[in-house]
Amino acid sequence: MKTFLQGVKRWYLRRFRGYVGPPRDPLSGVPRGTAWQEWASWRSTFFCKCGYLGEFTPDTYVIREQDHKEDCEHQFNAKGGCSCPVTDARYVKICPRCGMGNWKVAQ
Repeated sequence: MKTFLQGVKRWYLRRFRGYVGPPRDPLSGVPRGTAWQEWASWRSTFFCKCGYLGEFTPDTYVIREQDHKEDCEHQFNAKGGCSCPVTDARYVKICPRCGMGNWKVAQ
Protein backbone atom coordinates (compact mmCIF):
# COMPACT_ATOMS: atom_id res chain seq x y z
CA MET A 1 0.00 0.00 0.00
CA LYS A 2 2.88 2.34 0.82
CA THR A 3 4.42 1.81 -2.62
CA PHE A 4 1.09 2.55 -4.29
CA LEU A 5 0.66 5.83 -2.39
CA GLN A 6 4.22 6.86 -3.26
CA GLY A 7 3.41 6.23 -6.92
CA VAL A 8 0.27 8.36 -6.68
CA LYS A 9 2.28 11.15 -5.08
CA ARG A 10 4.93 11.01 -7.86
CA TRP A 11 2.17 11.06 -10.51
CA TYR A 12 0.48 14.08 -8.86
CA LEU A 13 3.74 16.04 -8.58
CA ARG A 14 4.59 15.37 -12.23
CA ARG A 15 1.12 16.01 -13.63
CA PHE A 16 0.09 19.09 -11.66
CA ARG A 17 3.35 20.58 -10.34
CA GLY A 18 5.80 19.71 -13.15
CA TYR A 19 8.24 18.11 -10.68
CA VAL A 20 10.10 14.89 -11.42
CA GLY A 21 12.26 13.47 -8.65
CA PRO A 22 15.70 11.98 -9.22
CA PRO A 23 15.85 8.41 -10.50
CA ARG A 24 16.42 5.73 -7.88
CA ASP A 25 19.24 3.21 -7.85
CA PRO A 26 17.71 -0.17 -8.79
CA LEU A 27 19.66 -2.10 -6.16
CA SER A 28 19.59 0.13 -3.09
CA GLY A 29 16.55 2.33 -3.87
CA VAL A 30 18.52 5.47 -2.98
CA PRO A 31 17.73 8.54 -5.16
CA ARG A 32 20.65 9.37 -7.47
CA GLY A 33 20.80 12.09 -10.10
CA THR A 34 19.01 15.38 -10.60
CA ALA A 35 15.44 16.35 -9.81
CA TRP A 36 13.75 18.45 -12.51
CA GLN A 37 11.12 21.19 -12.36
CA GLU A 38 9.19 22.13 -15.51
CA TRP A 39 8.13 25.75 -16.01
CA ALA A 40 5.58 27.31 -18.35
CA SER A 41 6.93 28.13 -21.81
CA TRP A 42 5.93 31.80 -21.55
CA ARG A 43 8.10 32.39 -18.45
CA SER A 44 11.61 33.78 -18.79
CA THR A 45 12.49 33.35 -15.09
CA PHE A 46 12.13 30.55 -12.55
CA PHE A 47 11.96 30.49 -8.77
CA CYS A 48 13.81 27.44 -7.48
CA LYS A 49 12.65 25.66 -4.32
CA CYS A 50 15.82 26.82 -2.51
CA GLY A 51 14.88 30.47 -3.08
CA TYR A 52 17.16 31.17 -6.06
CA LEU A 53 15.65 33.39 -8.77
CA GLY A 54 17.10 32.28 -12.10
CA GLU A 55 16.60 33.27 -15.70
CA PHE A 56 16.42 31.30 -18.94
CA THR A 57 18.84 32.95 -21.35
CA PRO A 58 19.90 32.20 -24.95
CA ASP A 59 23.00 30.35 -23.70
CA THR A 60 20.74 27.84 -21.88
CA TYR A 61 18.98 26.91 -25.18
CA VAL A 62 19.46 23.21 -26.00
CA ILE A 63 18.43 21.60 -29.30
CA ARG A 64 17.31 18.05 -28.60
CA GLU A 65 16.15 17.04 -32.08
CA GLN A 66 16.48 18.48 -35.57
CA ASP A 67 14.99 17.45 -38.93
CA HIS A 68 18.12 17.36 -41.11
CA LYS A 69 17.98 17.34 -44.90
CA GLU A 70 19.69 14.53 -46.80
CA ASP A 71 22.68 16.60 -47.89
CA CYS A 72 23.24 18.32 -44.51
CA GLU A 73 26.90 18.15 -43.47
CA HIS A 74 26.00 18.64 -39.77
CA GLN A 75 23.64 15.64 -39.63
CA PHE A 76 25.98 13.51 -37.53
CA ASN A 77 27.78 16.39 -35.82
CA ALA A 78 26.67 16.98 -32.22
CA LYS A 79 27.58 20.69 -32.33
CA GLY A 80 25.24 21.42 -35.23
CA GLY A 81 25.27 24.87 -36.76
CA CYS A 82 23.01 24.19 -39.73
CA SER A 83 19.76 25.85 -40.74
CA CYS A 84 17.64 22.68 -40.73
CA PRO A 85 14.31 22.98 -38.84
CA VAL A 86 14.38 22.30 -35.09
CA THR A 87 11.72 19.82 -33.95
CA ASP A 88 12.47 19.72 -30.20
CA ALA A 89 14.31 22.33 -28.11
CA ARG A 90 14.34 23.38 -24.47
CA TYR A 91 15.85 25.94 -22.16
CA VAL A 92 17.74 24.07 -19.42
CA LYS A 93 19.32 25.58 -16.30
CA ILE A 94 20.79 23.84 -13.24
CA CYS A 95 20.38 25.80 -10.00
CA PRO A 96 23.84 26.83 -8.72
CA ARG A 97 22.68 26.63 -5.09
CA CYS A 98 20.87 23.30 -4.77
CA GLY A 99 21.65 21.53 -8.07
CA MET A 100 18.00 21.09 -9.09
CA GLY A 101 17.34 21.16 -12.83
CA ASN A 102 14.86 23.69 -14.23
CA TRP A 103 13.59 23.59 -17.80
CA LYS A 104 10.94 24.91 -20.16
CA VAL A 105 9.92 24.08 -23.71
CA ALA A 106 11.33 26.50 -26.29
CA GLN A 107 8.68 28.10 -28.48
